[in-house]
Amino acid sequence: MTTDLSHESERDDRSDRRRKVRALLAGGLVLGVGAAVTLAAWTDNVFGQAEFSASNWNIQGNFTGSDWAEYDTAEDAGTFDFSPGFGDLAPDDLVTAPLSLRVGDGDGGDFDANVILQGAQLPASSPLSAFLQYSVYIDVPRAACVPDGDRTGGTRIVSDAPLDTPGSPFRLLADGTVVDLCFEVYFQPQEGAAASAGTTTGPVVWQFAATAVE
Repeated sequence: MTTDLSHESERDDRSDRRRKVRALLAGGLVLGVGAAVTLAAWTDNVFGQAEFSASNWNIQGNFTGSDWAEYDTAEDAGTFDFSPGFGDLAPDDLVTAPLSLRVGDGDGGDFDANVILQGAQLPASSPLSAFLQYSVYIDVPRAACVPDGDRTGGTRIVSDAPLDTPGSPFRLLADGTVVDLCFEVYFQPQEGAAASAGTTTGPVVWQFAATAVE
């Protein structure tokens, strides 16, 4: 019997190749599983935190000469301390009221304030208001804010205008420097003024709108 050595060699070669392929596949599977386990095991975190605070800034008003407050809503408006006669006006009368403003609560704040006096908010029906006009000065000492006082050196931000006229802007300093203002309200004498006799304006509310500035 003759043995075909070439066929046996081919079978051995095929068997060797199959063993190598199975070994490589097995190695690949082991490597794949090992890599997945390794990636899942590595985790890490970094956390960061901060706490934020606002700068100190607000403006306050003083209507009495001694009491400072924020008066920051129309419902919480301060009451002007007008000179005698404001509740019993006659044509050609002039009444005055001082007001002081500042940034902060006495220690200043972090920013200056750009301030604009808004025109007065008036009741829908106010017969007397049409006969009244007002002026506002800044940098007038409280002692000079009387009907016969000297407003020399003060700067007008409103000049003989209807009550709902806005004023020119001015600045309050961040260091808390007090700015004194003087309101004048004048009852104009004119024909037909008798129509306002015995009437009232109702609440007249002015707003000082302030914006923080560098």
